[in-house]
Amino acid sequence: MKPIYFLSDAHLGAQDEAQEALKRERLFSFLDYVKTEKADLVIVGDLFDFWFEYKSVIPRLHFRVLCKLADLTRFCTIHYIAGNHDFWLDSFMRHEIGLSLHPDEFIIQWGEYNIFIIHGDGLMKRDSGYRLMKRVFRNKCCIKLYRMFHPDLGISLALGLSRLSRKSGDPEEKFSDQDYRDYARTKLTQGYNIVIMGHTHIAANEKTNGGWYVNPGNWMQDFSFAVVDENGPALYQWNGNSAAPFKNNQQEV
Repeated sequence: MKPIYFLSDAHLGAQDEAQEALKRERLFSFLDYVKTEKADLVIVGDLFDFWFEYKSVIPRLHFRVLCKLADLTRFCTIHYIAGNHDFWLDSFMRHEIGLSLHPDEFIIQWGEYNIFIIHGDGLMKRDSGYRLMKRVFRNKCCIKLYRMFHPDLGISLALGLSRLSRKSGDPEEKFSDQDYRDYARTKLTQGYNIVIMGHTHIAANEKTNGGWYVNPGNWMQDFSFAVVDENGPALYQWNGNSAAPFKNNQQEV
């Protein structure tokens, strides 16, 4: 069976021009590698720092990336799980690019592995306010209202809010992904062998509860990704030409 690759949290469009160029360059070479492997690809959310489709307009910033993805779909199946920065995925991605879209969780049966995949936003116990906001943002009436903004204004506004949100966290507060790990352990008791989540930007491949909790990490800084093949799940880092095992590749917990 062909392997499955998992990529998460590239946040294309979030950084300065030099960093964005590096992210795109490595992403393109990685996608070429996936094509040569004849593998499937799962994007575990937040490929873009913001994505919104108007009726006849898309963000021009990501034109080259979209072309690359469209080309890859001629050789591979690409699944895209909506993240918290790009949950406004719509018909353009499905019909024009050829992606399989999943607004929430997604399940793959790969050989002996039953794989549960979700981006993970809103899973922290303290995220009740965000969970309500997420329902509002995904409401069809709210989407129609936002489309009343001119695209130049709507896209600029959303990108600005996204960057402001990223900077608003307390730099002294140490982030803990324990709630996400607890959630994964719960799912592993429900018949899944592997639980794959993004969102935290913390790469993980941990054997627990008779299965694995896997987080591909973030392409935004680490260029890390996960793969599931006949040997099970593993983490790697892409240097632009090849993959090398990522640190803490597997850990018993």
